[in-house]
Formats: sequence, structure tokens, C-alpha cells
Amino acid sequence: MNIRLIVAAAILLLPLYAPSASALTMKQFSDICHSSPEEYSDHPILQAYVGGALDLLATLDERTDYLEKVYCKDPKELFDVPTIIRFMVQRSEQYTKDNAMLVLVRYFEERGGCNHE
Repeated sequence: MNIRLIVAAAILLLPLYAPSASALTMKQFSDICHSSPEEYSDHPILQAYVGGALDLLATLDERTDYLEKVYCKDPKELFDVPTIIRFMVQRSEQYTKDNAMLVLVRYFEERGGCNHE
């Protein structure tokens, strides 16, 4: 059911895509969260945003040898979209001007189970 919602949101947002659009900052991400009357971790736009990022990360993890491993734990354990959204919102003030994707990557650095020491 969540997949259908994410796909529907992505299809509805596709006409808004502009090649010159700038990246979503954490302030913008947080503003979307706080403008929602529903639980922000269930917001379809944020779920589509994070879901797309997770798909990209999983693809890069599976298909490339030139990137450092981003996560080592099982994706079923880590790819919990509402948990990731809450993680990102909790850090929105710390990373206000940063690209929201960088905070998503920070989630995997902190909770992904890879020790790069």
C-alpha cells in the first residue's frame, strides 16, 4: 500500500520537475514536515523523496565497485522510511543549509553498521 502511495506521489510530482531546479535543503525538508497536518513521517512527498534516495543507494551498493560501502546491515533493517524521516527532521537545525540527501547519508553512516575506522 505504501509503495502505491509513493509511486502515485512521484507520478503527480513528475510534471513539477525542472532540470534547473536546486536541491532540497534540510530547511525546506523540515518546512514540508511542519506544514503537514498529518504525521510528518507519513507525508507522501517526503516518503517519495526518501524512497527514491534509498532506491539509488541500493542500486549503487549493488552495481558499483568504485564507491565506499554506505551500509553493511541488512536493508530490511535500515530502509525504514518513517525512521529515516524522523532522523532527518531531528537534525534539520544542525544541517539547515545542507542538501537533505547529505543528512540521509549521515543516517547510514551512523546506523549502517559499517566500521570504517
